[in-house]
Amino acid sequence: MQNQDILSLWKTQESKIDQLMSLNLQLLREQQSQKMKKAMWGMKAEKITGIAFGSLYLLFLGAVLGIGLKATDFQPDFFTISVAVIFIVNIKVFSDYIRHLVMANQIRYDGSVAEIQAQLIELKFSLIRSMRIVAIQLPFYSTFHLSLSYFPSQAPTVWLITQLIITGLFTVLAVWIFVNFKPENADKKWVKWMISTAGGTQIEKSLEQLEELESFKNQ
Repeated sequence: MQNQDILSLWKTQESKIDQLMSLNLQLLREQQSQKMKKAMWGMKAEKITGIAFGSLYLLFLGAVLGIGLKATDFQPDFFTISVAVIFIVNIKVFSDYIRHLVMANQIRYDGSVAEIQAQLIELKFSLIRSMRIVAIQLPFYSTFHLSLSYFPSQAPTVWLITQLIITGLFTVLAVWIFVNFKPENADKKWVKWMISTAGGTQIEKSLEQLEELESFKNQ
């Protein structure tokens, strides 16, 4: 009888411990969810701000491009080609900002850890792919001020060489970023640093909260 009492007491205590662990896990999950929501709100605010300023920038680029096309009688020129490429790239970036905001809003913090991690990682990879596109416009920021009316035919040799060097460096940088800035390198420090300005920091914080929650569950 004594052994049965001990066994019953042990099962009761074990049940209480399980209940306590379950309660602690629930409280920790709620706490981590609040931290993730707070971190992701920072990213959402950045995207909303980017959309607001991006729309103004696109209107400016569109107006400048329209004026340039009219001034050149719709003939190809360094200025119009450069502004056109920058305009197209920024339209893609603008649409990505909207898409990333939608993706962030679709994250369900009451879902499983694996589901939330998958959504955050996909958002992170999407940021990286978007920033690859941004690099394409870099060389054209060094050529929009040129005109076929005087360049290169009437450009001094020093100016011509300087322009080629600057545009060449921008082109090399753009190609390097486009080739190396990819999801496969997401864990590299320089990639994390570059996407930190686009919401990467908030995503990393949220992933850390999930890792902490997963670690507690496995204890």
